Amino acid sequence: MIAAALVLAGALLATLHLVRRWGVLRRFAALGLAGRRALRVLARRRASDCWKERAARLLAIHLMGRSLVAGGALALAALPLALALSLGPQLGVPTTAALLDPLVRLAILVAGICLAFVRFALARSGAGRRARLSPA
Repeated sequence: MIAAALVLAGALLATLHLVRRWGVLRRFAALGLAGRRALRVLARRRASDCWKERAARLLAIHLMGRSLVAGGALALAALPLALALSLGPQLGVPTTAALLDPLVRLAILVAGICLAFVRFALARSGAGRRARLSPA
């Protein structure tokens, strides 16, 4: 069960790293902005219906593209977790049972919080990636 917890913790941390690295949340925020823009365009009173129909078609294409990009980035970022859950039982690691065990979930949560605290402390002290890349 410990091996399964470590596999799940690693997969979850890899997923979170990919979500952060690829800016998945930023992509969904941009999708929300595009949706609000579409609503503002369609709510204009002085615009003609013909213009609104043309704008609605273009905005729908724009929204569809943004949603596909954001959803695709999220699906790709979740791939490590999906691989751990699908390949674990085939390799003899009970990842599905570990995912349902409350103690394993608590251990993964504690490990994630500890890692977040360490990353935050390193970023505050300046000993992170930026400090190593600094020419000074």
